Amino acid sequence: RGSEQHTAQGEHDTAHDRLFFRQPAFLTVSGQLHAEMFACALSRVYTFGPTFRAEKSDTRTHLAEFWMLEPEMAFATLNDVVAMCEAMLRSTANHVLNSCGHDIDLLFGRSNE
Repeated sequence: RGSEQHTAQGEHDTAHDRLFFRQPAFLTVSGQLHAEMFACALSRVYTFGPTFRAEKSDTRTHLAEFWMLEPEMAFATLNDVVAMCEAMLRSTANHVLNSCGHDIDLLFGRSNE
């Protein structure tokens, strides 16, 4: 039976088990895997790209694909990670507040148009 395989742990795996929203799905190497290697050489790197959820769900509210920013930091402490996250959020909020005022007004219904 060509559609059957076994996982590395010896578990039974069929073509049906690899369906994603009733369509065949195949895994690929993510940018994050490469970023982990680069982080070891460069200390801090990030990837930004499409991400796909792997859990099974056919609901209309299930977000199956989205774009995600993934920072990778080698040899970082928890405090290093918290400081980086805080700096990134502050930078993003400042940019939005300083550059996207019209969009914020539209979002909150404060448009004069």
